[in-house]
Amino acid sequence: MSNPRNWRDWQGGRSVVYQALGVLATCGYVAWLHSDNSGLWAQGDAPRHAMNGLFWWDFLKSFPVDPVEFALSYHARYPAINPVTYPPVFYLLEGAAFGVFGPYPYVAKGLVLMFACLAGLYVMAWLRRWVSEEAGWGGLLVSVQPGVIMWSHAVMLNVPSMALGIAALYHGRRWMDAPTSRHMELTFLFGVLTVMTYFPAGLMVLVMGAWVFVDRRWDLLRMPKTWVFTLLSAMIIVPWVVMAAKWAPSHMEHVLPGVAQALTPDWWKTYFDVDRWLVYVEKIPMLFSLPILGLAALALGVGVLRQPWRRETWLMLVWVLVCYIGLSYLDAKEPRYALILTGPAVMLGVLGLAASATWLTARLGREADWVIGSALTAVIAFHLLSAPFTQVPAVEGFEEVVAFLGKEAPGERVFYDGSDDGVFTFYVRADDPHFKRGVVLGSKLLYASTIFANWNLTERVASADGVTEALRTGCGCRWLAIEEKGFTDEVGAARLLRAAVTGKDFQWVKTFQVALPRPSQIRVYRFLSPVDTPDTLTMPFPGLGKEKSFQIKPIHR
Repeated sequence: MSNPRNWRDWQGGRSVVYQALGVLATCGYVAWLHSDNSGLWAQGDAPRHAMNGLFWWDFLKSFPVDPVEFALSYHARYPAINPVTYPPVFYLLEGAAFGVFGPYPYVAKGLVLMFACLAGLYVMAWLRRWVSEEAGWGGLLVSVQPGVIMWSHAVMLNVPSMALGIAALYHGRRWMDAPTSRHMELTFLFGVLTVMTYFPAGLMVLVMGAWVFVDRRWDLLRMPKTWVFTLLSAMIIVPWVVMAAKWAPSHMEHVLPGVAQALTPDWWKTYFDVDRWLVYVEKIPMLFSLPILGLAALALGVGVLRQPWRRETWLMLVWVLVCYIGLSYLDAKEPRYALILTGPAVMLGVLGLAASATWLTARLGREADWVIGSALTAVIAFHLLSAPFTQVPAVEGFEEVVAFLGKEAPGERVFYDGSDDGVFTFYVRADDPHFKRGVVLGSKLLYASTIFANWNLTERVASADGVTEALRTGCGCRWLAIEEKGFTDEVGAARLLRAAVTGKDFQWVKTFQVALPRPSQIRVYRFLSPVDTPDTLTMPFPGLGKEKSFQIKPIHR
C-alpha cells in the first residue's frame, strides 16, 4: 500500500491524493460545462425539491406546534411543496445550504454536484482496495457518464441517493471483510441516509442482503449489534413510509403497485411481460457511455473466469441484478432511476479493463500496471472530450417575470397557470423572505389533478364567465401570469382560462419569452375589475380523494 503521508509523491500513479484531486477536478469540469444552468429544468419535480428545502428550513426555524397546519398554510402561500412525498435528508442539507448562501437554485444544484463528487470518491476508494491502486483513477469516470452529467445538473434526488447508496455498499463490503470493524455502523448509517433521501434507492439495502446470502456470511446475522441497528433503522424509516402512504398515496401508487393490485392475476401477467423487463435495456445506454458498457460486458466474461477477479465480478453482478429486478417491479419507469447502477457500471468497466490488461500482459511479458494506467488514461480522456456533447435542458426567464410582478404588485398574491408553476413559485418564495407575496395556481383554483394533468382530474369551472368569477372572488389576485399553452391539451378549464383573459375584464400587459425544454411565452395580464381577497383559500388535494380539500389561511410572519 502507498504511504498516505507522502502526499506530494506521484507514486507511479498510485497516489490517493492525486486520484482524489482528479475526481474533484473532473466534477469541477463537468460543473463548469453547465455553470449557467439553474437545475430547475427537470419535469415539475426539480423546483419542488428546491421548494422542499426552503420549507424544511422554515419549518426548523419555526418549529411549529402543529406540523400539519404549518405545512398546509405554507402550501397555501407557496403551492409547490410536497414535504412528505419524499423523505427529508436531502432537504435538510439543502435548507441549511440555503440558510448559509441564500435561496438560489444554484445552491441546490451545487449540493447535487457535491454528491456526484462523493460518488466518484467512493468508487475511487473501492477500485483502489479491491482491484488495484492504479485502478483508483476509474473514480474520475463517474461524473462524466452521460446520465450523471445530466442529472447532476438537476435539483433531483437520484444523484444524491446514488452516491449515498455507493457509500453504504462500500462500507458494507468492508464490514463483510472485517465484521468487528466500525464499518458496520457506517453501513447502517449510510443505508438509512440512502433510504431517507429517496425511497426507491432502498434497493441498495436489498443488494447488501443479497451479498450476505451469496457470500454465506451468516455470521453477520448472528451478531446482536446487527439486529439492534436494524431495529433502530426501522424506527427511523418506517414512520416516514407510513406518513408518505397517508399524505401522498397517489405518489406511492404511481411508483409501487398496491398490495391488492399485486395480488391480482392480471397484474402478474403484466409483471412477467417481456416488454416490462426490456424497458431498462433500452434506457441504460442513455446513462452510461458505450466504452464503459463494453468494458463492463467484458468484465462479466473475463472476470468470472479468472480467479483474482471472480468474487468482485459476482458481487457487482448481484448488485446489477437486484437493482434491475427491483426497478422492473416498480410501476414508474424513468431512465434516471437506473442511476443506482452507476457504481457497478463504472467499476465493472474498470475491472474489465484491468482483467484484460493483466491477461494480455502475462502473455506479452509486459508490466500490467503500465498497461492498465495507459488504458485508463485513454478511456478517461475519451470521456472528458465527449462530456461537452451531453445536452442538458434548461429553464430561463422566470426571474424576470417574478421581478416584474414584484415591482408591479409588491406584497400581493399573483395567479399563475402552466406546467412550470413550480419554477415560478420557487422564485417568488426566494424573493419573499417575509411571506408578503404569494402564488395561487390555476391547478388549485380552476382545476386539480394528481401528478399528471389528467389523473384524478377535477374541473371547478365550466365557462369563461366561471373563470372570471373564480378569479374575482376566490384568490385576491390582480395580476395573472399564464403560460402560452399550459395544460390546454388535457384540461378544459385551462382552455377556458385562456379564452377568459381575452375579454373586457382583463388587460394584457407584457409577454416574456422563457426557455424551457421547449421555447414558450408567459403572458402577464391585469384584472381590471375589483377583486375580493379572502382570508382563507380553498386548496383541493385530489391525491387524498377526489373531493378532498382544505380551507387554509396562508402562512404569515
